[in-house]
Amino acid sequence: MSYQWALAIALHQLGTIVWVGGMFFAHMALRPAANELLDPPQRLPLMLRVFDRFFPWVWVAIGLLWAGGFWIFLGVYGGKVGMYVHAMMGIAAIMTALFGFIWFVPYRRMKAAVARSDWPDAGAHLALIRKVILTNLLLGLVTAVLGAAGPKL
Repeated sequence: MSYQWALAIALHQLGTIVWVGGMFFAHMALRPAANELLDPPQRLPLMLRVFDRFFPWVWVAIGLLWAGGFWIFLGVYGGKVGMYVHAMMGIAAIMTALFGFIWFVPYRRMKAAVARSDWPDAGAHLALIRKVILTNLLLGLVTAVLGAAGPKL
């Protein structure tokens, strides 16, 4: 059981590091620096290129998180876990849905707006993406705390 648990936790943690770490970096470092240094015609294509590279990795991270999470939940613990795990899974479902929204709505609209150099429209979609990413970042941090402290609560 310890080998299975270690592999499941490792996959799960890799997903967390990629997704939550990427959101933290983008929101707390990249975005403010880009806002300070670049005008919209430079900033918006840059942010779009960042999303073009980061968002496919988020899908990989989501797959790792759900696969690792269910492996731990069902395969290792047979579904007998504390309420904190159920809370983590509920938050993960919300985060996944929010990212799906980003992917299918404002990200695609931002891409189209950047392609036609419509900076106000692209900026509006980026602002929405930023708000949803901040929400997901906060949810991800709460989930990480639950995962670390939950067994002791």
